[in-house]
Amino acid sequence: MQGSARRRPFPAAAPGSPPPAGPLYPGRHGSVKAEDTFKTSPFHLDLWFYFTLQNWVLDFGRPIAMIILPLEWFPLNKPSAGDYFHMAYNVITPFLLLKLIERSPKTLPRSMVYVSIITFVMGASIHLVGDSVNHRLIFSGYQHHLSVRENPIIRNLKPETLIDSFELLYYYDEYLGHSMWYIPFFLILFIYFTGCFTPAAGQSRMPLAALLLVGPSSLYYW
Repeated sequence: MQGSARRRPFPAAAPGSPPPAGPLYPGRHGSVKAEDTFKTSPFHLDLWFYFTLQNWVLDFGRPIAMIILPLEWFPLNKPSAGDYFHMAYNVITPFLLLKLIERSPKTLPRSMVYVSIITFVMGASIHLVGDSVNHRLIFSGYQHHLSVRENPIIRNLKPETLIDSFELLYYYDEYLGHSMWYIPFFLILFIYFTGCFTPAAGQSRMPLAALLLVGPSSLYYW
């Protein structure tokens, strides 16, 4: 027909092949988002670096901050500097775990992941409260190397039922809190690594970034 040109049809794409770049596929001009790059990377440097950094700063650095910062800034009836560090840890760590699970090469059981992270947050929060109170008891003469009932300041409490309350606090801090904190944490890591067993090109050695983080991370967990 005069005045109009016959349009040449696009060749059919092979099954499973990505759509071609062009005006019909905006945003596909060969560029890949940074998040997509991290998802397909064999080693998630950003997440593992953040894990290492927050472990040493927010967890291991808690008692150091309490020693360095003046006690007058944090009265005994208010949260201490270490408590604020612990609060930040309880927020950042589950967020990093969720981001790590998102990048798993395989689809993981979501219900188990969610329950584990909820339990982790609850256990870490229980430990936060118990640890905060126990640190304040030190200023009153409490000795951590002795059991609750053997401590002089606890033995003299009246009525004696108060001793049971302190033993309950110790149980929440040292047993229940730690169990609900660490077991779900390592369970999530185990679930993630089981999802990493997928067919892929073999590598002769670990990435350099991974080798650099092995030392500080191993030392912290040990």
